[in-house]
Amino acid sequence: MAHCVPPRAGPGPGPGPGCEAARSACDKHARLLLAQINRMRGRADFCDVQLQVEEQLFSVHKLVLAASSPYFAVLFAGGMQETSKSLIQIHGIEAETFRLLLEFIYTGIIDVSIKNVQEVILAADMLQLTEIVNMCSTFLKGQVDPSNCVGIYQFAEQIACHDLMEFSESYIYVHFLEVCKTEEFMGLEKDQLVKILKSEELHIEDEYQVFTAAMEWVLKDMGKRKKYVIEILDPVRFPLLSSRRLFKYIEGIPDFSLRVALQKLLEEYREVSKPQKESKFYKLSPASKIRPRRKARKYLYAIGGYTRLQGGRWSDSRTLSCVERFDSFSQYWTTVSSLHQARSGLGVAVLEGMIYVIGGESDSMIFDCAERYDPVTKQWAAVASMNSPRCGLAVCACHAAIYALGGWVGADIGNTMERFDPSDNKWEVIGNMLVPRYFFGCCEMQGLIYVVGGLSDSGSELCSAEMFNPLTRRWTPLDDMKTKRAYVGVAALNDCVYAVGGWNETQNALRTVEKYSLQEEKWFEVSPMKMARAGVSVIAVNGLLYAVGGRTSGRDSSAPVTLDSVEVYDPHTDTWIEIGNMITSRCDGGVAVL
Repeated sequence: MAHCVPPRAGPGPGPGPGCEAARSACDKHARLLLAQINRMRGRADFCDVQLQVEEQLFSVHKLVLAASSPYFAVLFAGGMQETSKSLIQIHGIEAETFRLLLEFIYTGIIDVSIKNVQEVILAADMLQLTEIVNMCSTFLKGQVDPSNCVGIYQFAEQIACHDLMEFSESYIYVHFLEVCKTEEFMGLEKDQLVKILKSEELHIEDEYQVFTAAMEWVLKDMGKRKKYVIEILDPVRFPLLSSRRLFKYIEGIPDFSLRVALQKLLEEYREVSKPQKESKFYKLSPASKIRPRRKARKYLYAIGGYTRLQGGRWSDSRTLSCVERFDSFSQYWTTVSSLHQARSGLGVAVLEGMIYVIGGESDSMIFDCAERYDPVTKQWAAVASMNSPRCGLAVCACHAAIYALGGWVGADIGNTMERFDPSDNKWEVIGNMLVPRYFFGCCEMQGLIYVVGGLSDSGSELCSAEMFNPLTRRWTPLDDMKTKRAYVGVAALNDCVYAVGGWNETQNALRTVEKYSLQEEKWFEVSPMKMARAGVSVIAVNGLLYAVGGRTSGRDSSAPVTLDSVEVYDPHTDTWIEIGNMITSRCDGGVAVL
Protein backbone atom coordinates (compact mmCIF):
# COMPACT_ATOMS: atom_id res chain seq x y z
CA MET A 1 0.00 0.00 0.00
CA ALA A 2 1.37 3.43 -0.97
CA HIS A 3 1.78 6.11 1.67
CA CYS A 4 2.14 9.79 0.79
CA VAL A 5 4.69 11.37 3.16
CA PRO A 6 5.36 15.09 3.54
CA PRO A 7 8.49 16.45 1.82
CA ARG A 8 11.63 16.79 3.89
CA ALA A 9 12.44 20.12 5.48
CA GLY A 10 15.49 22.04 4.39
CA PRO A 11 17.41 21.96 1.10
CA GLY A 12 16.99 19.25 -1.45
CA PRO A 13 14.64 18.38 -4.31
CA GLY A 14 10.92 18.93 -3.85
CA PRO A 15 8.28 16.23 -4.09
CA GLY A 16 8.56 14.36 -7.35
CA PRO A 17 6.00 12.73 -9.66
CA GLY A 18 5.90 9.59 -7.49
CA CYS A 19 4.69 11.49 -4.44
CA GLU A 20 2.08 13.37 -6.53
CA ALA A 21 0.72 10.07 -7.81
CA ALA A 22 0.62 8.67 -4.27
CA ARG A 23 -1.21 11.75 -3.03
CA SER A 24 -3.77 11.37 -5.82
CA ALA A 25 -4.26 7.73 -4.85
CA CYS A 26 -4.78 8.78 -1.19
CA ASP A 27 -7.44 11.29 -2.20
CA LYS A 28 -9.22 8.73 -4.38
CA HIS A 29 -9.16 6.20 -1.55
CA ALA A 30 -10.67 8.72 0.90
CA ARG A 31 -13.48 9.58 -1.55
CA LEU A 32 -14.31 5.93 -2.18
CA LEU A 33 -14.31 5.13 1.53
CA LEU A 34 -16.61 8.06 2.34
CA ALA A 35 -18.98 7.10 -0.49
CA GLN A 36 -19.15 3.52 0.80
CA ILE A 37 -19.89 4.67 4.37
CA ASN A 38 -22.68 6.91 3.03
CA ARG A 39 -24.21 3.96 1.14
CA MET A 40 -24.15 1.98 4.40
CA ARG A 41 -26.01 4.86 6.09
CA GLY A 42 -28.62 4.74 3.37
CA ARG A 43 -29.19 1.03 4.08
CA ALA A 44 -28.85 1.58 7.87
CA ASP A 45 -25.94 -0.90 7.88
CA PHE A 46 -23.86 -0.75 11.10
CA CYS A 47 -25.72 2.38 12.25
CA ASP A 48 -25.54 2.42 16.05
CA VAL A 49 -27.68 5.39 17.01
CA GLN A 50 -30.78 7.25 15.83
CA LEU A 51 -31.10 11.02 16.02
CA GLN A 52 -34.53 12.60 16.25
CA VAL A 53 -34.82 16.11 14.84
CA GLU A 54 -38.34 17.50 15.04
CA GLU A 55 -40.47 14.52 13.86
CA GLN A 56 -37.83 12.88 11.66
CA LEU A 57 -35.43 10.06 12.57
CA PHE A 58 -31.89 9.78 11.17
CA SER A 59 -29.87 6.56 11.47
CA VAL A 60 -26.15 7.40 11.78
CA HIS A 61 -22.77 6.03 12.81
CA LYS A 62 -21.46 7.44 16.08
CA LEU A 63 -17.84 7.18 14.95
CA VAL A 64 -18.44 9.20 11.77
CA LEU A 65 -20.29 12.02 13.54
CA ALA A 66 -17.85 12.08 16.47
CA ALA A 67 -14.94 12.42 14.03
CA SER A 68 -16.72 15.31 12.29
CA SER A 69 -17.63 17.47 15.26
CA PRO A 70 -16.51 18.06 18.87
CA TYR A 71 -20.22 18.46 19.71
CA PHE A 72 -21.00 14.86 18.71
CA ALA A 73 -17.74 13.57 20.20
CA VAL A 74 -18.80 14.87 23.63
CA LEU A 75 -22.40 13.76 23.11
CA PHE A 76 -21.50 10.17 22.25
CA ALA A 77 -18.73 9.93 24.85
CA GLY A 78 -21.36 10.07 27.61
CA GLY A 79 -21.40 13.79 28.28
CA MET A 80 -25.19 13.71 28.31
CA GLN A 81 -27.53 11.23 29.96
CA GLU A 82 -29.45 10.44 26.80
CA THR A 83 -26.32 9.12 25.07
CA SER A 84 -26.90 5.78 26.74
CA LYS A 85 -30.08 5.48 24.69
CA SER A 86 -30.20 4.36 21.07
CA LEU A 87 -32.45 7.34 20.29
CA ILE A 88 -31.18 10.87 20.90
CA GLN A 89 -33.17 14.03 20.37
CA ILE A 90 -31.47 17.10 18.83
CA HIS A 91 -33.25 20.34 19.67
CA GLY A 92 -33.06 23.82 18.13
CA ILE A 93 -32.57 22.70 14.50
CA GLU A 94 -35.07 22.16 11.67
CA ALA A 95 -35.12 18.67 10.23
CA GLU A 96 -34.40 19.82 6.66
CA THR A 97 -31.39 21.86 7.82
CA PHE A 98 -30.07 18.87 9.81
CA ARG A 99 -30.43 16.68 6.71
CA LEU A 100 -28.19 19.11 4.78
CA LEU A 101 -25.56 19.02 7.54
CA LEU A 102 -25.68 15.24 7.65
CA GLU A 103 -25.21 15.05 3.88
CA PHE A 104 -22.08 17.18 4.23
CA ILE A 105 -20.67 14.98 7.02
CA TYR A 106 -21.04 11.86 4.84
CA THR A 107 -20.28 13.36 1.39
CA GLY A 108 -18.37 16.63 1.86
CA ILE A 109 -21.05 18.38 -0.24
CA ILE A 110 -23.70 20.85 0.90
CA ASP A 111 -26.27 22.87 -1.04
CA VAL A 112 -26.25 26.39 0.44
CA SER A 113 -28.49 29.10 -1.01
CA ILE A 114 -29.56 32.59 -0.06
CA LYS A 115 -32.79 31.05 1.29
CA ASN A 116 -31.21 28.59 3.72
CA VAL A 117 -27.77 30.03 4.55
CA GLN A 118 -28.83 31.63 7.84
CA GLU A 119 -30.40 28.44 9.19
CA VAL A 120 -27.46 26.34 7.98
CA ILE A 121 -24.77 28.54 9.57
CA LEU A 122 -26.70 28.76 12.86
CA ALA A 123 -27.11 24.98 13.02
CA ALA A 124 -23.51 24.34 11.96
CA ASP A 125 -22.29 26.74 14.62
CA MET A 126 -24.37 24.95 17.27
CA LEU A 127 -23.05 21.54 16.20
CA GLN A 128 -19.48 22.89 15.90
CA LEU A 129 -19.16 21.99 12.23
CA THR A 130 -16.48 24.59 11.56
CA GLU A 131 -16.03 23.77 7.87
CA ILE A 132 -19.68 24.48 7.14
CA VAL A 133 -19.56 27.72 9.13
CA ASN A 134 -16.56 28.83 7.05
CA MET A 135 -18.27 27.82 3.79
CA CYS A 136 -21.42 29.74 4.71
CA SER A 137 -19.34 32.74 5.74
CA THR A 138 -17.59 32.71 2.35
CA PHE A 139 -20.97 32.38 0.61
CA LEU A 140 -22.37 35.38 2.53
CA LYS A 141 -19.30 37.49 1.71
CA GLY A 142 -20.15 36.99 -1.95
CA GLN A 143 -23.69 38.23 -1.35
CA VAL A 144 -22.78 41.45 0.49
CA ASP A 145 -23.99 44.70 -1.05
CA PRO A 146 -24.86 48.15 0.35
CA SER A 147 -28.50 47.17 0.96
CA ASN A 148 -27.76 44.09 3.12
CA CYS A 149 -24.28 44.58 4.63
CA VAL A 150 -25.66 46.04 7.87
CA GLY A 151 -27.98 43.06 8.34
CA ILE A 152 -25.16 40.60 7.61
CA TYR A 153 -22.93 42.45 10.08
CA GLN A 154 -25.62 42.26 12.78
CA PHE A 155 -26.20 38.56 12.05
CA ALA A 156 -22.45 37.81 12.22
CA GLU A 157 -22.24 39.70 15.51
CA GLN A 158 -25.19 37.70 16.87
CA ILE A 159 -23.54 34.33 16.12
CA ALA A 160 -20.01 35.60 16.98
CA CYS A 161 -18.68 34.78 13.48
CA HIS A 162 -15.72 37.14 13.71
CA ASP A 163 -14.41 36.63 10.18
CA LEU A 164 -17.76 37.53 8.60
CA MET A 165 -18.25 40.34 11.11
CA GLU A 166 -14.91 41.95 10.21
CA PHE A 167 -15.60 41.57 6.49
CA SER A 168 -19.08 43.12 6.62
CA GLU A 169 -17.93 45.88 8.98
CA SER A 170 -15.11 46.78 6.61
CA TYR A 171 -17.61 46.77 3.72
CA ILE A 172 -19.81 49.25 5.61
CA TYR A 173 -16.85 51.60 6.07
CA VAL A 174 -15.68 51.36 2.44
CA HIS A 175 -19.21 51.85 1.02
CA PHE A 176 -20.44 54.20 3.74
CA LEU A 177 -21.87 56.82 1.37
CA GLU A 178 -24.16 54.20 -0.21
CA VAL A 179 -24.88 52.27 2.99
CA CYS A 180 -26.01 55.33 4.98
CA LYS A 181 -28.95 55.79 2.59
CA THR A 182 -30.37 52.26 3.11
CA GLU A 183 -33.24 51.10 5.30
CA GLU A 184 -30.93 48.76 7.23
CA PHE A 185 -28.71 51.70 8.20
CA MET A 186 -31.74 53.68 9.35
CA GLY A 187 -32.74 50.70 11.51
CA LEU A 188 -29.41 50.49 13.37
CA GLU A 189 -29.40 50.53 17.15
CA LYS A 190 -28.00 53.72 18.64
CA ASP A 191 -24.79 52.12 19.96
CA GLN A 192 -24.15 50.37 16.65
CA LEU A 193 -24.51 53.66 14.80
CA VAL A 194 -22.13 55.46 17.17
CA LYS A 195 -19.52 52.74 16.66
CA ILE A 196 -19.70 53.18 12.88
CA LEU A 197 -19.60 56.99 13.04
CA LYS A 198 -16.49 56.89 15.25
CA SER A 199 -14.45 54.84 12.78
CA GLU A 200 -11.28 56.18 11.17
CA GLU A 201 -11.98 53.81 8.26
CA LEU A 202 -15.02 55.61 6.80
CA HIS A 203 -14.49 56.25 3.08
CA ILE A 204 -16.05 59.70 2.83
CA GLU A 205 -15.61 62.76 0.66
CA ASP A 206 -15.74 65.10 3.64
CA GLU A 207 -16.83 65.17 7.29
CA TYR A 208 -20.11 66.89 6.43
CA GLN A 209 -21.34 63.54 5.06
CA VAL A 210 -20.90 61.96 8.51
CA PHE A 211 -22.93 64.79 10.06
CA THR A 212 -25.79 64.39 7.55
CA ALA A 213 -25.81 60.57 7.92
CA ALA A 214 -26.14 60.94 11.71
CA MET A 215 -28.90 63.53 11.35
CA GLU A 216 -30.87 61.47 8.81
CA TRP A 217 -30.86 58.58 11.29
CA VAL A 218 -32.28 60.90 13.97
CA LEU A 219 -34.88 62.39 11.62
CA LYS A 220 -36.04 58.92 10.50
CA ASP A 221 -37.80 58.48 13.87
CA MET A 222 -37.52 61.95 15.33
CA GLY A 223 -39.95 61.46 18.20
CA LYS A 224 -37.94 58.59 19.70
CA ARG A 225 -34.43 59.47 18.56
CA LYS A 226 -33.97 63.19 19.07
CA LYS A 227 -33.08 62.57 22.73
CA TYR A 228 -29.92 60.83 21.44
CA VAL A 229 -28.78 63.69 19.19
CA ILE A 230 -25.87 64.81 21.43
CA GLU A 231 -24.55 61.25 21.70
CA ILE A 232 -25.02 60.55 17.98
CA LEU A 233 -23.22 63.73 16.92
CA ASP A 234 -20.32 63.28 19.34
CA PRO A 235 -18.20 61.34 16.76
CA VAL A 236 -18.61 64.13 14.17
CA ARG A 237 -15.44 66.22 13.74
CA PHE A 238 -17.03 69.65 13.88
CA PRO A 239 -13.74 71.62 13.69
CA LEU A 240 -13.43 70.37 10.08
CA LEU A 241 -16.86 71.70 9.09
CA SER A 242 -18.04 75.06 7.87
CA SER A 243 -20.31 76.71 10.46
CA ARG A 244 -22.24 78.41 7.69
CA ARG A 245 -22.98 75.08 6.03
CA LEU A 246 -24.07 73.48 9.32
CA PHE A 247 -26.42 76.29 10.30
CA LYS A 248 -27.96 76.24 6.82
CA TYR A 249 -28.74 72.52 7.27
CA ILE A 250 -30.20 73.09 10.73
CA GLU A 251 -32.52 75.82 9.44
CA GLY A 252 -34.30 73.19 7.34
CA ILE A 253 -35.10 70.84 10.27
CA PRO A 254 -38.89 70.84 10.84
CA ASP A 255 -38.87 70.09 14.59
CA PHE A 256 -38.46 73.34 16.54
CA SER A 257 -37.04 71.84 19.75
CA LEU A 258 -34.48 69.77 17.82
CA ARG A 259 -33.50 72.81 15.75
CA VAL A 260 -32.93 74.91 18.88
CA ALA A 261 -30.92 72.10 20.56
CA LEU A 262 -28.66 71.77 17.51
CA GLN A 263 -28.13 75.54 17.23
CA LYS A 264 -27.12 75.62 20.88
CA LEU A 265 -24.79 72.64 20.40
CA LEU A 266 -23.04 74.26 17.44
CA GLU A 267 -22.74 77.57 19.30
CA GLU A 268 -20.94 75.65 22.08
CA TYR A 269 -18.54 74.11 19.53
CA ARG A 270 -17.82 77.59 18.19
CA GLU A 271 -17.23 78.92 21.70
CA VAL A 272 -14.72 76.24 22.67
CA SER A 273 -12.98 76.75 19.34
CA LYS A 274 -12.03 80.32 20.20
CA PRO A 275 -8.31 80.84 20.98
CA GLN A 276 -8.95 82.65 24.27
CA LYS A 277 -10.41 79.39 25.57
CA GLU A 278 -7.64 77.30 24.07
CA SER A 279 -6.99 75.24 27.21
CA LYS A 280 -10.66 74.22 27.35
CA PHE A 281 -10.76 73.61 23.61
CA TYR A 282 -7.71 71.40 23.72
CA LYS A 283 -9.25 69.28 26.42
CA LEU A 284 -12.57 68.92 24.60
CA SER A 285 -11.16 68.51 21.08
CA PRO A 286 -8.28 66.03 20.96
CA ALA A 287 -6.12 65.71 17.86
CA SER A 288 -8.47 63.09 16.39
CA LYS A 289 -11.23 65.71 16.27
CA ILE A 290 -9.31 68.26 14.23
CA ARG A 291 -7.82 66.04 11.53
CA PRO A 292 -9.62 64.23 8.69
CA ARG A 293 -10.33 60.52 9.12
CA ARG A 294 -7.63 58.14 7.96
CA LYS A 295 -9.66 56.82 5.00
CA ALA A 296 -11.49 60.03 4.14
CA ARG A 297 -10.93 61.31 0.64
CA LYS A 298 -8.06 63.75 1.04
CA TYR A 299 -7.15 66.58 -1.27
CA LEU A 300 -3.53 67.68 -1.22
CA TYR A 301 -3.04 71.30 -2.33
CA ALA A 302 0.29 72.52 -3.73
CA ILE A 303 0.29 76.32 -3.46
CA GLY A 304 2.47 79.07 -4.88
CA GLY A 305 6.25 78.99 -4.80
CA TYR A 306 8.47 79.71 -7.79
CA THR A 307 9.38 77.75 -10.93
CA ARG A 308 12.56 77.62 -13.00
CA LEU A 309 13.12 75.42 -16.05
CA GLN A 310 16.19 73.42 -17.08
CA GLY A 311 19.05 75.67 -18.15
CA GLY A 312 17.48 78.76 -16.67
CA ARG A 313 19.35 81.49 -14.81
CA TRP A 314 18.55 82.64 -11.28
CA SER A 315 16.81 85.66 -12.78
CA ASP A 316 14.57 83.36 -14.83
CA SER A 317 12.62 82.31 -11.75
CA ARG A 318 8.87 83.00 -11.95
CA THR A 319 6.75 83.41 -8.82
CA LEU A 320 3.57 81.34 -8.93
CA SER A 321 -0.03 82.09 -8.05
CA CYS A 322 -1.29 78.75 -9.41
CA VAL A 323 -2.67 76.07 -7.09
CA GLU A 324 -2.93 72.36 -7.84
CA ARG A 325 -4.97 69.69 -6.08
CA PHE A 326 -4.07 66.00 -5.75
CA ASP A 327 -6.96 63.55 -5.19
CA SER A 328 -5.92 60.73 -2.85
CA PHE A 329 -8.62 58.48 -4.40
CA SER A 330 -8.01 59.05 -8.12
CA GLN A 331 -4.27 59.89 -7.71
CA TYR A 332 -4.48 62.78 -10.20
CA TRP A 333 -3.42 66.43 -10.06
CA THR A 334 -5.80 69.14 -11.28
CA THR A 335 -5.71 72.94 -11.13
CA VAL A 336 -8.01 74.93 -8.84
CA SER A 337 -8.54 78.65 -8.27
CA SER A 338 -5.31 80.64 -8.23
CA LEU A 339 -4.11 82.89 -5.42
CA HIS A 340 -4.91 86.59 -5.67
CA GLN A 341 -1.21 87.30 -5.06
CA ALA A 342 1.63 85.24 -6.58
CA ARG A 343 4.12 84.43 -3.80
CA SER A 344 6.98 82.15 -2.78
CA GLY A 345 8.51 81.63 0.66
CA LEU A 346 4.94 81.71 1.97
CA GLY A 347 3.33 80.00 4.96
CA VAL A 348 0.32 77.67 4.67
CA ALA A 349 -2.03 76.34 7.35
CA VAL A 350 -5.45 74.69 7.57
CA LEU A 351 -8.00 75.82 10.13
CA GLU A 352 -11.73 75.00 10.40
CA GLY A 353 -11.72 73.40 6.94
CA MET A 354 -10.12 76.46 5.27
CA ILE A 355 -6.65 76.91 3.77
CA TYR A 356 -4.77 80.03 4.85
CA VAL A 357 -1.85 81.41 2.81
CA ILE A 358 0.28 83.96 4.63
CA GLY A 359 3.17 86.26 3.74
CA GLY A 360 5.85 85.37 1.19
CA GLU A 361 7.50 87.47 -1.49
CA SER A 362 7.56 88.22 -5.21
CA ASP A 363 10.11 90.30 -7.14
CA SER A 364 11.90 91.22 -3.88
CA MET A 365 8.69 92.60 -2.37
CA ILE A 366 7.84 90.97 0.98
CA PHE A 367 4.16 90.60 1.89
CA ASP A 368 2.21 90.93 5.11
CA CYS A 369 -1.07 90.04 3.37
CA ALA A 370 -2.96 86.75 3.80
CA GLU A 371 -5.78 85.01 1.98
CA ARG A 372 -8.09 82.09 2.68
CA TYR A 373 -9.48 79.33 0.43
CA ASP A 374 -12.98 77.96 1.00
CA PRO A 375 -13.29 74.46 -0.55
CA VAL A 376 -17.10 74.81 -0.63
CA THR A 377 -17.17 78.01 -2.71
CA LYS A 378 -13.78 77.17 -4.29
CA GLN A 379 -12.74 80.81 -3.95
CA TRP A 380 -9.91 82.75 -2.30
CA ALA A 381 -10.71 85.76 -0.11
CA ALA A 382 -8.47 88.23 1.71
CA VAL A 383 -8.17 88.10 5.50
CA ALA A 384 -6.38 90.40 7.93
CA SER A 385 -2.71 91.16 7.22
CA MET A 386 0.09 90.40 9.68
CA ASN A 387 1.69 93.13 11.74
CA SER A 388 4.97 92.63 9.83
CA PRO A 389 5.72 91.52 6.27
CA ARG A 390 7.46 88.11 6.32
CA CYS A 391 8.91 85.65 3.81
CA GLY A 392 10.66 82.38 4.57
CA LEU A 393 8.40 82.20 7.62
CA ALA A 394 6.86 79.05 9.11
CA VAL A 395 3.16 78.74 9.80
CA CYS A 396 0.96 76.18 11.56
CA ALA A 397 -2.47 75.87 13.15
CA CYS A 398 -2.67 75.05 16.85
CA HIS A 399 -5.47 75.39 19.43
CA ALA A 400 -7.91 77.00 16.95
CA ALA A 401 -5.46 79.74 15.95
CA ILE A 402 -2.73 80.22 13.33
CA TYR A 403 0.83 80.95 14.37
CA ALA A 404 3.29 82.71 12.05
CA LEU A 405 6.89 82.43 13.19
CA GLY A 406 10.16 84.11 12.21
CA GLY A 407 11.11 84.61 8.58
CA TRP A 408 12.75 87.51 6.77
CA VAL A 409 10.99 90.51 8.29
CA GLY A 410 11.65 93.66 6.35
CA ALA A 411 15.42 94.11 6.40
CA ASP A 412 15.96 91.81 9.40
CA ILE A 413 15.75 88.14 10.32
CA GLY A 414 12.78 87.87 12.59
CA ASN A 415 12.41 85.97 15.80
CA THR A 416 8.95 87.36 16.56
CA MET A 417 5.73 85.35 16.46
CA GLU A 418 2.21 86.38 15.58
CA ARG A 419 -1.09 84.63 16.23
CA PHE A 420 -4.21 84.92 14.09
CA ASP A 421 -7.68 84.63 15.63
CA PRO A 422 -10.15 83.73 12.84
CA SER A 423 -13.18 84.79 14.92
CA ASP A 424 -11.78 88.31 15.30
CA ASN A 425 -9.89 88.33 11.96
CA LYS A 426 -6.91 89.85 13.74
CA TRP A 427 -3.17 89.20 14.18
CA GLU A 428 -1.42 89.70 17.53
CA VAL A 429 2.32 89.66 18.26
CA ILE A 430 2.79 87.21 21.13
CA GLY A 431 6.54 86.87 21.74
CA ASN A 432 9.88 85.72 20.38
CA MET A 433 11.51 82.46 19.35
CA LEU A 434 14.69 81.30 21.08
CA VAL A 435 16.67 81.51 17.82
CA PRO A 436 15.96 83.86 14.86
CA ARG A 437 15.30 81.74 11.74
CA TYR A 438 14.10 81.93 8.18
CA PHE A 439 13.38 79.25 5.57
CA PHE A 440 12.89 76.70 8.33
CA GLY A 441 10.17 74.14 8.99
CA CYS A 442 7.54 73.77 11.68
CA CYS A 443 4.60 71.53 12.55
CA GLU A 444 2.06 70.97 15.30
CA MET A 445 1.88 67.77 17.31
CA GLN A 446 -0.15 67.03 20.43
CA GLY A 447 -0.88 70.71 20.97
CA LEU A 448 2.77 71.82 20.73
CA ILE A 449 4.66 73.59 17.94
CA TYR A 450 7.99 72.17 16.74
CA VAL A 451 10.50 74.38 14.90
CA VAL A 452 13.34 72.78 12.93
CA GLY A 453 16.44 73.95 11.04
CA GLY A 454 16.53 77.00 8.76
CA LEU A 455 19.01 79.85 8.31
CA SER A 456 20.26 81.94 11.22
CA ASP A 457 20.57 85.73 11.30
CA SER A 458 24.18 85.29 10.15
CA GLY A 459 23.05 83.26 7.12
CA SER A 460 24.41 79.90 8.32
CA GLU A 461 22.35 76.70 8.22
CA LEU A 462 21.01 75.39 11.52
CA CYS A 463 20.74 71.88 12.93
CA SER A 464 18.90 73.07 16.05
CA ALA A 465 15.25 72.47 16.91
CA GLU A 466 12.93 73.80 19.61
CA MET A 467 9.41 73.32 20.90
CA PHE A 468 6.82 75.98 21.78
CA ASN A 469 3.90 75.46 24.16
CA PRO A 470 1.15 77.92 23.14
CA LEU A 471 -0.63 77.56 26.49
CA THR A 472 2.38 78.49 28.66
CA ARG A 473 4.12 80.47 25.86
CA ARG A 474 7.41 78.82 26.77
CA TRP A 475 10.12 77.48 24.47
CA THR A 476 12.11 74.29 25.09
CA PRO A 477 15.32 73.45 23.15
CA LEU A 478 15.40 69.97 21.60
CA ASP A 479 18.16 67.60 20.54
CA ASP A 480 20.09 68.82 17.46
CA MET A 481 19.63 67.13 14.10
CA LYS A 482 22.54 65.16 12.68
CA THR A 483 22.62 67.39 9.56
CA LYS A 484 22.28 71.16 9.17
CA ARG A 485 19.19 71.90 7.06
CA ALA A 486 17.76 75.10 5.62
CA TYR A 487 14.84 75.13 3.13
CA VAL A 488 13.75 71.92 4.90
CA GLY A 489 10.33 70.24 4.74
CA VAL A 490 8.88 69.38 8.15
CA ALA A 491 5.77 67.37 9.12
CA ALA A 492 4.44 65.32 12.04
CA LEU A 493 3.55 61.64 11.65
CA ASN A 494 3.03 58.88 14.25
CA ASP A 495 4.43 60.84 17.22
CA CYS A 496 7.54 61.79 15.23
CA VAL A 497 8.68 65.04 13.62
CA TYR A 498 10.23 64.46 10.18
CA ALA A 499 12.86 66.77 8.67
CA VAL A 500 12.96 66.03 4.94
CA GLY A 501 15.64 67.14 2.48
CA GLY A 502 16.73 70.78 2.59
CA TRP A 503 20.03 72.40 1.75
CA ASN A 504 23.36 73.27 3.32
CA GLU A 505 26.50 74.86 1.95
CA THR A 506 28.73 71.80 2.22
CA GLN A 507 26.32 69.22 0.74
CA ASN A 508 24.01 71.35 -1.41
CA ALA A 509 20.47 69.96 -1.89
CA LEU A 510 19.84 66.99 0.42
CA ARG A 511 18.22 63.57 -0.06
CA THR A 512 18.58 62.61 3.58
CA VAL A 513 15.69 62.45 6.05
CA GLU A 514 15.65 62.47 9.87
CA LYS A 515 12.87 61.94 12.39
CA TYR A 516 12.63 63.16 15.97
CA SER A 517 10.97 60.65 18.30
CA LEU A 518 8.91 62.23 21.06
CA GLN A 519 9.29 59.09 23.13
CA GLU A 520 13.08 58.86 22.88
CA GLU A 521 13.69 62.62 22.53
CA LYS A 522 16.34 62.30 19.85
CA TRP A 523 16.79 62.24 16.06
CA PHE A 524 17.13 59.11 13.93
CA GLU A 525 18.01 58.81 10.26
CA VAL A 526 15.51 57.06 7.99
CA SER A 527 15.67 56.10 4.32
CA PRO A 528 16.69 58.98 2.02
CA MET A 529 14.47 60.22 -0.79
CA LYS A 530 15.14 59.12 -4.34
CA MET A 531 15.95 62.72 -5.29
CA ALA A 532 17.65 65.59 -3.47
CA ARG A 533 15.14 68.34 -2.67
CA ALA A 534 15.70 71.79 -1.20
CA GLY A 535 12.66 74.02 -0.65
CA VAL A 536 10.49 70.91 -0.56
CA SER A 537 6.96 71.01 0.89
CA VAL A 538 6.08 68.09 3.19
CA ILE A 539 2.81 66.92 4.74
CA ALA A 540 1.32 63.77 6.29
CA VAL A 541 -1.70 62.22 4.54
CA ASN A 542 -3.41 58.93 5.46
CA GLY A 543 -0.44 57.67 7.48
CA LEU A 544 2.07 58.50 4.72
CA LEU A 545 4.48 61.39 4.21
CA TYR A 546 4.28 63.38 0.94
CA ALA A 547 7.32 65.34 -0.29
CA VAL A 548 6.21 67.77 -3.00
CA GLY A 549 8.46 69.61 -5.46
CA GLY A 550 11.59 71.48 -4.35
CA ARG A 551 14.76 72.07 -6.34
CA THR A 552 17.88 70.14 -7.25
CA SER A 553 21.47 71.22 -6.88
CA GLY A 554 22.67 73.56 -9.63
CA ARG A 555 25.09 72.25 -12.25
CA ASP A 556 27.99 74.27 -13.59
CA SER A 557 26.81 77.86 -14.00
CA SER A 558 23.10 77.07 -14.33
CA ALA A 559 20.69 77.69 -11.49
CA PRO A 560 19.01 74.74 -9.74
CA VAL A 561 15.98 73.30 -11.53
CA THR A 562 12.61 73.22 -9.76
CA LEU A 563 10.90 69.83 -9.51
CA ASP A 564 7.40 68.69 -10.40
CA SER A 565 7.88 65.21 -8.92
CA VAL A 566 6.32 63.90 -5.69
CA GLU A 567 7.63 61.17 -3.40
CA VAL A 568 5.67 59.30 -0.72
CA TYR A 569 7.22 57.76 2.41
CA ASP A 570 5.72 54.76 4.18
CA PRO A 571 7.00 54.66 7.80
CA HIS A 572 6.07 50.98 8.17
CA THR A 573 8.34 49.85 5.33
CA ASP A 574 10.82 52.77 5.56
CA THR A 575 10.61 53.25 1.79
CA TRP A 576 9.98 56.09 -0.65
CA ILE A 577 8.04 55.73 -3.92
CA GLU A 578 7.31 58.28 -6.65
CA ILE A 579 3.72 59.12 -7.62
CA GLY A 580 2.11 61.31 -10.28
CA ASN A 581 3.95 64.52 -11.16
CA MET A 582 2.44 67.96 -10.60
CA ILE A 583 1.38 70.04 -13.59
CA THR A 584 3.86 72.80 -12.64
CA SER A 585 7.27 72.39 -11.02
CA ARG A 586 7.61 74.47 -7.88
CA CYS A 587 9.94 75.26 -4.99
CA ASP A 588 9.51 77.24 -1.75
CA GLY A 589 5.75 76.82 -2.05
CA GLY A 590 3.30 75.53 0.50
CA VAL A 591 1.20 72.42 0.91
CA ALA A 592 -2.09 71.72 2.68
CA VAL A 593 -4.48 68.82 3.03
CA LEU A 594 -8.28 68.86 3.37
